[in-house]
Amino acid sequence: MKSRSLLCLLTLFAATAFISTPAFASLPDPATKNQVPPIAFVQGMIWKRLDLADFTLNGTVRCDKTKKNYPIILRTKGHELVYEFQDQPLQIRVQLNPGAFTIQKRSSSSGSWADLSSAEMGQSILGTDITYEDLVVDFVNWDDIQPLGTDSIKTLPAYVFEAKPGPNDHSRFASVRFWVSKQYWAFLRVDGCNAKGQTTKRVEVQNVMEIASSKPGGAKFYVFKEMKVANMVPDKDDIASSTTFIDIDDGKEGSGLTQ
Repeated sequence: MKSRSLLCLLTLFAATAFISTPAFASLPDPATKNQVPPIAFVQGMIWKRLDLADFTLNGTVRCDKTKKNYPIILRTKGHELVYEFQDQPLQIRVQLNPGAFTIQKRSSSSGSWADLSSAEMGQSILGTDITYEDLVVDFVNWDDIQPLGTDSIKTLPAYVFEAKPGPNDHSRFASVRFWVSKQYWAFLRVDGCNAKGQTTKRVEVQNVMEIASSKPGGAKFYVFKEMKVANMVPDKDDIASSTTFIDIDDGKEGSGLTQ
C-alpha cells in the first residue's frame, strides 16, 4: 500500500519531524529566484498531495484569547475535509479539487451544506483566530504568483512564493507568502500580509504524529499533531497578538465520507 500524508487546514502535513518552537523566516535572497521551479509545477505537486487518506481524526481547537476549547472530529477522504464541532452547531466542509477550492458550512449532520459569501470568508470561527478563508487556502490558485527565492524553515529547505489576489478573489490580504518544502511539497508556513508587506496572519505546524494502518502490511500515515494559527502584530517582527491551536489526539481509518 502506498503511503500518503493526511492533509488538512493549509495542507501543512509533511512526513518529517518538526521542531515545536516557532521559527522566524526572513525573505529569501532574490538572487535565488532562478532556483525555484515554475509555479505550475509546484501547484501540480501540491495538488497531488491533496489526495487525502480516508481517516477520522479526534482533536481540540483551543483559543488563548477566549480561553475556550472546542472538541472536533475531522474527516478526510480524497479531496474532501469535514470539520465537525462536537459541542457547537457548526460543521465545515472544504473541497480541494485541483484549481477550484470551495468551502461550505451547516449546523448539523442532517442539515444542507450552504456556500459562504465573500463577506463571511473573513469571519472568525467561534471567536478563534481561525477564519473560513484560512481553511480554504485558495491563494495557491490565484493567477498572480511570483517566486521570491529559496529559504528554509529550521533545517527544511523550501521554495518561497508570493501570491496576490485578483479582483474576483475577495481576499482580505494584500498578498500571501508561502513556504513549500522542497522534499515533501507541503506548506511549511503561510503568512497573510497587508498592503505594506507586513505579516498579519501566520499559520504553521508545530508538531506531527504517525498513525499506522490497521491492515496487514499497511502504510504509515502522518498528520499534524499541533497547528498554530496566529494573528500577528503588523509592525513587530514575529510577535503574535493572539493564537489558536488545533491539537489532534488520535485517529483511525474510515471517515464515513462518500464522494
